[in-house]
Amino acid sequence: MHFRADPEKHAALIKELLDIFNERDFQILGADSIEDHPGVHPLRNDGYGDQEDKAPDIYAYDARRHCTIIGEAKTGNRDFETDHALTQYNVFLDQFDKTSGLQADLYIIVPASKVPEFNSLITHYIHPDYLESIVVVSSKTLQD
Repeated sequence: MHFRADPEKHAALIKELLDIFNERDFQILGADSIEDHPGVHPLRNDGYGDQEDKAPDIYAYDARRHCTIIGEAKTGNRDFETDHALTQYNVFLDQFDKTSGLQADLYIIVPASKVPEFNSLITHYIHPDYLESIVVVSSKTLQD
């Protein structure tokens, strides 16, 4: 299990992102530590970073676009650039819908004050071809 520096803040961000997914009519297939939702199974790692399979905070499906939606919460408390996090980004962006062939969209929610830092990091670490599949969500409830 991965260590979380601020589990309450992390859980609040997951809940906020889940609400956004529900507003967008995504079908929620799993959500970490959210009542009334099954847990999320780890996704296969095809050779990235620490080589371990990674489970996102939310796993969903967009029926309109026929693509997988992956949700991840980051508190900005030294959890943006860990080996675990960098592996997560690559594993999550390496998911493709079996029917449509579309690459998964990765929604990452961070506290509002941390958005510039996260954007700077993600553009440095992620291949430019994958950046269009990343949606950075600025938390409306957590500023820092």
